[in-house]
Amino acid sequence: MTGLPDPGASRAVLIGVSEYNEPLKRLDTVAHNLTGLEKFLTGPDSWSLAPKHCVVLPNPESAADVLDAVHAASAEATDALLVYFAGHGLLSPAGDLYLALTDSHAGRLFRALDYDHLRHQVAEECAARSRVVILDCCFSGQALHGYMGAPPELADCGGIDGTYVMTASSETKRSMAPKTEHYTAFTGALLTALTEGVPDGPELLDTESVYRHLRRQLHATGRPVPQQRARNEGHRIVLGRNRWSPAPGPEAEAYASELRRAVSAAPAQSVTHDGDGGRYLLGDRVAPRAFVDGLAGTLPPERLERLHTLRRAAQRTSPDAATQLLYWQEEVTLLQRRTAHAGDYSRRIEAELTAAQERVRLLHQEVTVLRQQVRRLLDERTDEDKAEKLVSVAAVSEAAAHQGRPSQAKDAVGDTPANSPEKPGIGASAALLAGVPAALCVLFAVIAWFSSLGSVSLTYDSGRKPASAGRVVYSGAGEGPRHVWDVAESVKTVFRPSEDDGVDQLRGDLTVSVPRGCTDRTVEWAIALDGKQAAHGSLTGRTEQQVSIDLDLEQSPKRITIDASWDGLGDACESFGLVWTDPRLSKSFGLALW
Repeated sequence: MTGLPDPGASRAVLIGVSEYNEPLKRLDTVAHNLTGLEKFLTGPDSWSLAPKHCVVLPNPESAADVLDAVHAASAEATDALLVYFAGHGLLSPAGDLYLALTDSHAGRLFRALDYDHLRHQVAEECAARSRVVILDCCFSGQALHGYMGAPPELADCGGIDGTYVMTASSETKRSMAPKTEHYTAFTGALLTALTEGVPDGPELLDTESVYRHLRRQLHATGRPVPQQRARNEGHRIVLGRNRWSPAPGPEAEAYASELRRAVSAAPAQSVTHDGDGGRYLLGDRVAPRAFVDGLAGTLPPERLERLHTLRRAAQRTSPDAATQLLYWQEEVTLLQRRTAHAGDYSRRIEAELTAAQERVRLLHQEVTVLRQQVRRLLDERTDEDKAEKLVSVAAVSEAAAHQGRPSQAKDAVGDTPANSPEKPGIGASAALLAGVPAALCVLFAVIAWFSSLGSVSLTYDSGRKPASAGRVVYSGAGEGPRHVWDVAESVKTVFRPSEDDGVDQLRGDLTVSVPRGCTDRTVEWAIALDGKQAAHGSLTGRTEQQVSIDLDLEQSPKRITIDASWDGLGDACESFGLVWTDPRLSKSFGLALW
């Protein structure tokens, strides 16, 4: 059973014998036992039985009267049945248990109640799901003043299949009925546990939790220790609500005080009431989170947050283990949320750091390539300066030689006439030869101007974005970009025309280079137009390859792709360089020099 029995389908029979004839002693406290148990079983904290369903038999005259009452209750009960007996207990010579009535004693067992008959009624005649037998009796022949004798193996004698049996004493101890106390020792401890509660016990007190509490309490006070026997989950039969409440601490009092003010300010229909609502407001119990959440629609957020802060402090400091467990469960939930948030934040930071590291790596590669290109340009500039100096020296020598020829001719010829026919011919030829370079320059400039009119530049579209190494002057007298890649493994970049115009040529200069000591590695490169390969090549056995790209096109391409890869990537071969100078699409005008 996991809940309280159904009051309409449950019954109880309370049997108590306080008046005895000699030689048995009177047990005045037994009458109080019956009154206390009847009040509890008919009260709201227990089975809530109707008075007519809780039959009390004080000092029954005969065994038949007891068995008739038990038989009637057994026939009516379908959910739970409780049978209680308090009085003297007797043993037959064979060791059978008898419950002593008023005129019973060891020599007149036929006037006592044979427990086997009572057990038969409960076990065989009753169809209730839960059956409880509680015996507060002993063997009177061993009694001293104020004591009740205890039969050996009393619980074993009371074994009923599917029920729970609890007895007041064991076979080696005697039960007590002190005249100075209101109840017998066993039943008094039982009623205290049922009416005042069990510290740190469950919300609903079952037979097992009550028994363990009684065993600790009676043993601590030096009184007889009870016994129990349970069959078929009999130890889980619920006897009542646990009414124990620890003394509220300052945190619980502050929480209850704030809670009372909040409830008084809230509309009555908005407050959730349950069986413990009054105890929450008094501070006897710490109101759970659900109770505070029920006020969410009637309180401002800041006041609701204060209530939850006070609630958590009251739960954390509560002496009740179950209440503390609620606090720590909430703490675990909050910690899990914080951990998940921290994990998300950590992953975001890690992703940003990874992206930043990748950007730094790419920038480092681009800077390395730019340095290489700057060194190469400086070397080329040095070579160009040397060539210009040589040309200047040759020009100066030629001019000096040209200026010296007339005087030499004059010295050789002497007084040749000024109007000699040879002089005009030589002057005209010199003038004609002097004008040829100028004419060629003009013609070349015109051709270059026409050529530049038909050029379409390429712009970056997708893939690995190249680094820019400035603009260069190309043979068409225009300016074009220089794209630079520093490639660790492979690279693929897509360009697109800057304008949609009819072109029939793809031009540009491609330079592939590898570091010194990596000439045994092979670099493969290719250029594709709209996904179709148009040019390709490889570099191996040397440090650099320069290729002039001049491709005739059947139609204007939409995408121009350049990709390259190599079999390098070692300690000395970290990357190779790729430079595409002045990539452009051009128109051919069919000009020819005549």
